[in-house]
Amino acid sequence: MNRLGILLLLSTLLAGCATDAPMQAPTPIPAPPTVASMPPSPSPPPTQPPPAAAPTAVATAVPTATPTPIDHSDVRCETADSADGISPSIMEIIDHLEFALRPTALPDGFALAGVSSGSGEAKLSYQNEDKYINIVYPVSFSPKEANDSLGWKRPNDAVSELRLGDRTAHLMTGGWSDDSVLVGPALNPKEAEWDYDKSLTLFFTCRADEGQHISVAIQAIKALPRSIDWIDTGKIVMIAQSLKQIPPP
Repeated sequence: MNRLGILLLLSTLLAGCATDAPMQAPTPIPAPPTVASMPPSPSPPPTQPPPAAAPTAVATAVPTATPTPIDHSDVRCETADSADGISPSIMEIIDHLEFALRPTALPDGFALAGVSSGSGEAKLSYQNEDKYINIVYPVSFSPKEANDSLGWKRPNDAVSELRLGDRTAHLMTGGWSDDSVLVGPALNPKEAEWDYDKSLTLFFTCRADEGQHISVAIQAIKALPRSIDWIDTGKIVMIAQSLKQIPPP
């Protein structure tokens, strides 16, 4: 055999002896790890300006109503210089009480119309047509006793206070109506009516020169139809301040 034949024979034999080797699959490249997607962070809300502070309430001073003057000068009831010219009726009061009081100033047109005394009390009545001013002393009066002997309850707003010097006086507006007084004790107390236009009465205490205190009532009243718009507190106080004590003869 020549050299070429030998080479071909060897190739054939080698090919028959070789075993089939399986082909290895390429090793896959591991995929990159999956990163869990995070929800996007919420954007911060836009900055809001702070709410405007509510304005602080400023207390406003409430104007105070100007009260009606209640302070007046003292009432002295000083002793008159003389008893000359005193009417016999005034002398009767002196005989009964050992003293007498009379005004030295009255509204225009008033003149003495009557005098009475008894049971430790004196009353002087002055008149000008259908208007009357009564001066009674000594008297007792309590602003706290709103019920009278008949059980009729006086309205709380009928009496007010005022000052005469260093003492407290009381002003009473009105009185029981004429119809109520006419029925008298037979009237049910709940049906008694207060008439604010009936009268205006000042209750006070005057101090005499001897140091004695005399309780006095000055009442202004008008005949029907009633009205007390012709007099006021100032005029009644003027009468009170004009009182003089008449000495025994």
